[in-house]
Amino acid sequence: MSEKKIKVVLESEDDCVIFVSNEDADKLPSEESDFVLALDNEETFDGSEIQFGPISGYDGDDLDSTLPWNPDDLSAMQHSSLNNRPDVLNRILQSPEQTEKEVQHVKLRQVNIFQDVLNVFMEPKVLEADLKMELNNEKAVDSDGVSREVYSAFWEHFLEQCEGEDERVPRLRPDYSEKEWQAVGRVWLKGYLDHNIIPIKLSPAFILACCQGVRSVDEELLIRSFARFLSVSERAAVEKALQGNMDETHEEDLLDLFSRMGSHSLPSEDNLRSAILTMAHKVLLQEPKFIIDCFHSCMHNVEPMPITKDSIIELYETKRATNKKVAKIIKPSSENLNQQEQTALNHLLRYVRSIDQRKLEIFLRFCTGSTVLCKDTIEVTFNKLCGLSRRPVAHTCGAVLELPCTYNSYPEFRAEFDNILSNDCFTMNIV
Repeated sequence: MSEKKIKVVLESEDDCVIFVSNEDADKLPSEESDFVLALDNEETFDGSEIQFGPISGYDGDDLDSTLPWNPDDLSAMQHSSLNNRPDVLNRILQSPEQTEKEVQHVKLRQVNIFQDVLNVFMEPKVLEADLKMELNNEKAVDSDGVSREVYSAFWEHFLEQCEGEDERVPRLRPDYSEKEWQAVGRVWLKGYLDHNIIPIKLSPAFILACCQGVRSVDEELLIRSFARFLSVSERAAVEKALQGNMDETHEEDLLDLFSRMGSHSLPSEDNLRSAILTMAHKVLLQEPKFIIDCFHSCMHNVEPMPITKDSIIELYETKRATNKKVAKIIKPSSENLNQQEQTALNHLLRYVRSIDQRKLEIFLRFCTGSTVLCKDTIEVTFNKLCGLSRRPVAHTCGAVLELPCTYNSYPEFRAEFDNILSNDCFTMNIV
């Protein structure tokens, strides 16, 4: 290698230099380029060839006042550099998974889960912590399963207070200030980043506005979200109106909708689409604008984030549970099943393919702790429990379902599983 001598100027004692490859150097923001020396993959530097000195008032090679350079100090120099510039370290030399986080243990009450979670997320630093959750009076170690259950319980309660049907938007509350709404935004962000959980009933138009601003929501997404925000009859009336073939029943439903939104007459046919768009913009974006701003303050500079319309829609479709998707991820722990085990597995698959959407989400939550798809597989093992002790047992951390293989018929299986899924909540009692 040809001889190289480099002079690096430090403006103060607090400045530092980090040595990285050219590939990593390209990832740096321009304002930090002065702190980095890029090395080609085939190059190495002899410490004796590098000298450090103060800023010179002229373009010369006078190094009389430079500090002596000891090659043995190279590793210490790099270590000091990383300590002084942890922001550079985190972005370049380590991936987010490799960055060590402070572990924060929190205890929550099942009966007051919403307020307890909100209190934890009032502190912005919670986003930087490795959060471990524990439910009072329930014996379970949090290896993600308890956290998923906590987020699911939080969003279930929160969405009950929101406006809308299949998709919902938050409404302003007199008891919520900016701090509370920012805390809710952090719950959304932390659940997504740590556990890949999102509340898919929260309107994607609303979430896109939170990530990128209100102007990022185009007409297509606005109409799509507004249709799912409405009731079934109102949705049908809007669709017929946009197609231009309303009958008398649809016209009455549309008039009721406009009346509820503050207008007491239908616009002309030429202005109908524009009026519906205005109405959609009002309820999905204008009314919750303060909430959108609070969420945006938490979300706008976080990566990786679903920040485009297409990625938001794809994310929602990926997370939404369907009978076919859930049945597809159910896998037995062994390929060699006996007759009883195969029969029990067949009962389970038949059950999953036949239940309605609400019960399907409860089944998914029973097995994984989440009502959305966040695991690639639900592993099924078998036991021979019978009588009063017979019951399926779920291990949500690993998404494992212990299934009895002692059912005499499918109706018997269905009745017992229906009874389990009808509970309001599930107790965590296995360590």
